[in-house]
Amino acid sequence: MSWNLVPLAALAAALMLFTACGITIPGGETPTPTPAPTYTPPATQTPAHTATPTPAPTHTPTPAPTATPTPAQTATPAPTPTPLARAYIANGDFETGDYSHWAFTDTGFGPGPSDIITANLNHMYLDRPYVGYQGRYAASSYLPQRDAGARGMLTSEEFAISKRYLEFLVTGMKNGQIYVELWVGGQPVKHFEPDNPTTTFQRVSWDLGQWLGNRGYLKISDSSATKPRGYIEVDDFYLTDTPTVAPS
Repeated sequence: MSWNLVPLAALAAALMLFTACGITIPGGETPTPTPAPTYTPPATQTPAHTATPTPAPTHTPTPAPTATPTPAQTATPAPTPTPLARAYIANGDFETGDYSHWAFTDTGFGPGPSDIITANLNHMYLDRPYVGYQGRYAASSYLPQRDAGARGMLTSEEFAISKRYLEFLVTGMKNGQIYVELWVGGQPVKHFEPDNPTTTFQRVSWDLGQWLGNRGYLKISDSSATKPRGYIEVDDFYLTDTPTVAPS
């Protein structure tokens, strides 16, 4: 059937129906386009409350204690030595055990000093043990032969008289031929005769003030050729600035 034969009323009714249904008839009037819906963005949501994180406590490391260096101990300086109060004559205490720095004649003093400690241990003394000696050795004109009649002489090396006093220990019997002497300038300037016939040594001090700066030497003599014969024992010869007993 041809569209031209369709009655007008039917065409109009069809057109209205199509229009109502939104059907576009090809070749017909262009219907007014239905506007596209405007995009309304979704409402911005209020973000959920984000909990403010509690800051973790910052651990500040406790600094290790700084070791305070202990200052190095300052060594206490050694005290300045004072000048020696004593100046020994070479081998003046006989502790070498021989007569080095001394010359001897005859046999009275033996080939070397006597060991006083051994003499005491072996009861070689005259009446009682020796006391008052210094060290171990002393020169004796009795002990080497255990004979009070033995004779001999000891002579020291020459030494400088550098201090005012000369001191020594001595014991012995009184006899004009038994003595200790100091020689200066070729002559005796000091002379001592023991009067101590015991085994107790006594200290003797000589004032050498007028011979300071000179040189001298010692003689220890036991030349007792006549009775009563005797002996002499000496030890510990030294020079000093301060006497320990009253000087002569």
